[in-house]
Amino acid sequence: MIKVKTMAEWPDEDYNYPLPDVSHISKKKALKLRVEAIKFITFGIRKEIKSDEEFEVCITLAAQWNNQCNIDEEYYEERVKEDVRLYRFWWYHGRYLQALLKKNMPPFIKKLVKEARNGPLFFGRSLYRLELEKFRCMRAYFSYSFVADRDGDFSFKPWMDICIRLLEYIVEEGYNISEEQSLHVNVRNVRDIVDEYLIDDYNRAPLPSETGASGPDKAYYGRQIYVRKAERLYYQIRLNRIRDWWEP
Repeated sequence: MIKVKTMAEWPDEDYNYPLPDVSHISKKKALKLRVEAIKFITFGIRKEIKSDEEFEVCITLAAQWNNQCNIDEEYYEERVKEDVRLYRFWWYHGRYLQALLKKNMPPFIKKLVKEARNGPLFFGRSLYRLELEKFRCMRAYFSYSFVADRDGDFSFKPWMDICIRLLEYIVEEGYNISEEQSLHVNVRNVRDIVDEYLIDDYNRAPLPSETGASGPDKAYYGRQIYVRKAERLYYQIRLNRIRDWWEP
């Protein structure tokens, strides 16, 4: 089952304390402080915010501005509080991480941290893309190795081809899955890997021919489920079959 990602917090943290009063701030100053908040939120720039107190004012103004289109007052206030809580997390946790980086850290660890921060490859599709390229590379190698016959075929080639095809589905987020495939997904065995609401949406959604250009159709939800099934099958093959490719 897909779980909602949560922020890592310490037991004594509480970012739900009241927002500062910003009603007395002039429009000109409020604009300047919002700009400082946006620089921090978007680019992580901290140096232009002079203190924690100024930070609290900046992010409150930014959160109010971001949610100004919410007509419902109660919903507006909740959304502002949620935004501010997230910005507080970035600010105070970021300060701790900056202090951690300044500690006596081995050079190679510093290098890895810098590379991970500036060019993150920990997003799912990035890792899958790397694995896809590796599989293609291995397939080409085995085709010309001692395990291949004179036609370039080898015993586990079908498993490699399946892995490559599954990774192609995953990397493309299902856009390369045909409409026929997406409309005939078996959803009876996916309740452990997808949310219940996605299955309900798939079962209730109209066919592509019935929606025209308005709203998600059955194929749209079917592709999402298909990708999750592809992920599960891919990991099963890796777990149960890949070891035999190298070990006697």
